[in-house]
Amino acid sequence: MKKLAMIAAAMLSVSALSAAELNDISTGDIKAYKIELPAPVLQRNDAGKSGHVTGEITKLHLLARTSKNLLFTHAKTEAEFKEFVDMWTPILGKFGIKVTGTEYNNEFGKLTYESADGRVVRDFTAEKMNYDALSSTSIAALQREVLEPLDKAGMTPVASFTINHEIFRPTFNVYYLTKPEENMDHEIQLRQLKNGDDIEFDLLAGFVNIVKKDRSFSMVYIGKLLGQKGKLGTDEAAIAVKLADYKKFLVENNKEFIASKTYKLEKPIEFTDIKFNYYVNIYFFQ
Repeated sequence: MKKLAMIAAAMLSVSALSAAELNDISTGDIKAYKIELPAPVLQRNDAGKSGHVTGEITKLHLLARTSKNLLFTHAKTEAEFKEFVDMWTPILGKFGIKVTGTEYNNEFGKLTYESADGRVVRDFTAEKMNYDALSSTSIAALQREVLEPLDKAGMTPVASFTINHEIFRPTFNVYYLTKPEENMDHEIQLRQLKNGDDIEFDLLAGFVNIVKKDRSFSMVYIGKLLGQKGKLGTDEAAIAVKLADYKKFLVENNKEFIASKTYKLEKPIEFTDIKFNYYVNIYFFQ
């Protein structure tokens, strides 16, 4: 069980779909790839302009992770990986994406692909967001709230599955299309900023598309990968030096400074007889 939990946490891979779990794939697609599904006949999803595939995943190995121009998963056997390939081939094909190869070795399987317009598939999992995990209605509403901005941004949703497995908090994930970059940190992706510090939403609004102010310290957004750093200073001059030094560090490491905000602390923070009275919150693109 411990090994299973570690694999699940690392891969978020899942297996076994029911008929309702492959909505909006034609019966012809299913027959062509020999996906065996019970009745009823699959229904079309009209929730989004993209007509993305929806459903529920309940077992490990069919839930893909994404990187570069490939999907990958943990599968215990070649038969499980074949099931993964048989599921994802028609999903990708629905959006004009052609599978160019598959490889399975040591319980790791990957599927490579190419698209006509060069876009790639990326994924987002909502597990770290703030919602009532015991309410399917709450999860469905949040799912729509996350998907609609992707449609509006032209980042075509490909699929979105609710994840129902004992190892995980009930959640959902989203697969969508975006333009690739050599450094994936620079890709325009659906992401979450959540590192424990309160977020200066007003500072970031002009640099990323804020999808949801999830908590004071959590934000879901569309954009490049954000970074945040906090610094303490004894006085205004000291905190200004800390900020200048960190800006220099960002330039030296090919990162892009966005904005900062300096505060005078209501109550000083003391470390080894040094009293810090100021704090600066620094934001940048990785």
